[in-house]
Amino acid sequence: MTNTLPSRRPDSEPRADISNLVPFVRPSRPSGLLDHDRTIPRARIVLDEAPETLAPETLAPETLGPEPVDDVYAKTLQVEKLPAPEWAEYERVGLGPAKVASARLPKLVVSSYRLLGFAILTLIVAVLVGYIATTTFYFLNTTWVKPVVISANDEKVVTLRAELAAQENQRDRLAAELDETERAIAAHQLFQLEFARAIQTDLQGRQAALARVRSLARTAAATRTQIRQSTDAYAADHTSKMAQEYEAGLIDRSTLLGGKYQLAQITTSNLSLAERHADLRQRAAELAVETRALDALLANKSGGGLSYDVLKIKREYEESGRALHKATANRSLLQTALVRQDAIIAGLRQSSYLRAAADHATVALVPYENLAGVRAGTTVHACRLEMVVCREVGRVLEVLPGEVTFDHPHRDTTLRGQLVELRLTETAAAAEDVLFVGGAPLAL
Repeated sequence: MTNTLPSRRPDSEPRADISNLVPFVRPSRPSGLLDHDRTIPRARIVLDEAPETLAPETLAPETLGPEPVDDVYAKTLQVEKLPAPEWAEYERVGLGPAKVASARLPKLVVSSYRLLGFAILTLIVAVLVGYIATTTFYFLNTTWVKPVVISANDEKVVTLRAELAAQENQRDRLAAELDETERAIAAHQLFQLEFARAIQTDLQGRQAALARVRSLARTAAATRTQIRQSTDAYAADHTSKMAQEYEAGLIDRSTLLGGKYQLAQITTSNLSLAERHADLRQRAAELAVETRALDALLANKSGGGLSYDVLKIKREYEESGRALHKATANRSLLQTALVRQDAIIAGLRQSSYLRAAADHATVALVPYENLAGVRAGTTVHACRLEMVVCREVGRVLEVLPGEVTFDHPHRDTTLRGQLVELRLTETAAAAEDVLFVGGAPLAL
């Protein structure tokens, strides 16, 4: 297909004076609406020659009269349409001037954007003002408390109960050790007492034995002397008589030897008596030494010359004394430790969390700076809109002992304070973020 371009107009043909026409401008997408409406002026066509040869259809329709135009683009731009016969082929293939779309939809979109932006800005300002107001209020207010419901499964309660159980187990171990030490002390004291009695009895027995041995030794010595004197006289007389009779032939040699044998037996008997006397004296000396040692042991005196048996007895006695002293000192330590352990257990049992969990009570966390206005009987209020539209929901029962730490309800800070037990007339108030004591914070 061959496109036929329009031929150039000859110079002899009449031309239109278009010096007063608005230049042709291709419309572009506007960035906003006009501040005021304008009307496109009517174009003036001045013909140089043969005005009848210039057909009316060669001009754009909008140049024929000063009629107002509603199109927002046409209010600012003069659009010259191409002559239909001359540019029809270009328009048919889509190369004609761009068509202006309707301005109602963009106008609606722009209005919607404005409304949405205003709403978002209003919301941001409202949130910012609310945040500043809330922060300032909680910075200045000293009547707020933070309610909490403490259950048996609460982490702090479980931790405290585990610690309490461990401390009670430790106390039971200390009590068992103290009982064992008491029994050891009683056993050692009984041993010391019985040991002294046994030593005293042994001493008395040894003293009696010493007295008997000494008496026997004296008797044996006297008897030995008498027997020796008698036997000596008999031996001298019998020896002389037998010698005379043997010389006279009255007795034979056998009888002489028999007489000498009798004399030898008498001498042996005297030796036996002397030996027995020596044994008695040795036994008396040993008993005397043991008696003195036992006497010194009872009197707790250190002396020399102790026998081996007495030394063993003394060692057992001294070991028992050392064990008794150690057990007594250990008992004092255990008694002191038991008192401290009882104090620890009592402190844990008085813990605010454990008391609240045991009583199934509703409590509130109160920072120290807000504690001045909290006492038993103080009214408790809850607010529906953060700090306004408040109502009374209960009273304070008791300020619980002990210190607790908790997070600020509106700031990322950790506070120190105490727990207070509450009696709420509205159970749902325990789920509030904060409550106020002593009245509504803003009297609203």
